[in-house]
Amino acid sequence: MEKPKNRAALWLLVIPYIGLLWPPFYNFREPTLFGFPFFYWYQLAWVPITAFLTWIAYRSLRDDD
Repeated sequence: MEKPKNRAALWLLVIPYIGLLWPPFYNFREPTLFGFPFFYWYQLAWVPITAFLTWIAYRSLRDDD
């Protein structure tokens, strides 16, 4: 049976979904980063963030028996 703490870790997986859900929120050219418009680097920044949040959720849900 899952512990409430483990179930809470699954909510971390919702954060990237919400951050990328509505494109008009981040559909801008400015500010640029290394010549990339905000629209592109905002989405690209979510790749490592999502990987890190997924790792945290995985570590908190796995059994260490």
